[in-house]
Amino acid sequence: MNRLGGADLGYIKVGVAVLLGSLATFCKQYCLIIALVAVIVFLDWLTGIIKAKIAGTGWNSERGHDGFWKKMACFVALAFGIFMDFFIPVALKTGVNVELPFQSPFGMIIGVYIIFNECISICENLYHINPKIMPKFIIKLLEEAQSKLESQTTPSDSDQS
Repeated sequence: MNRLGGADLGYIKVGVAVLLGSLATFCKQYCLIIALVAVIVFLDWLTGIIKAKIAGTGWNSERGHDGFWKKMACFVALAFGIFMDFFIPVALKTGVNVELPFQSPFGMIIGVYIIFNECISICENLYHINPKIMPKFIIKLLEEAQSKLESQTTPSDSDQS
C-alpha cells in the first residue's frame, strides 16, 4: 500500500511534480531577474545603513520604515510586470484575437529599471562613505543608461494621440 497518513502517495507525487514543474518553467524566465533585484535591493539597504553610520545620522526608524515600504514597492512593481507578461498576451489573444510578435517584456524592463535605480543609489552611498572607492563616472554611466532605458520605454506625445 502506498499510503502516507491516509493519503495516496500517487496523488501527492503527481501534485508535487506539477507544482515543481510549474515553478521550474516560471523560474526559467524570471528567477534571475528576481534574484538580481533581491541582491541589489539588499546591497542598497546595506550601503545605506553604513552611510548613515559613517555620516553620524544613525538609524532613524521613520526613515527606515519609509525605505522598507519603498523597497517593497519595487517588488510589487516587478510582480506587476511579470503579471503583465502573462496577462497581456492572453488578453490580446482571447479578447481581440491578436498575437504579439514578441515575448512580453514588462517584467524584464521593470526589473532592469529597478536594478539601475538601485545601482545608482549604491554608488552614491559608496561615494558618501568613501569618495576614493567610487569614481563619479560610474554613477554618470548608470544615470545615462537609465535615461536611455527611460527614453526607449516612454511613449512620446505623438504616440499618445
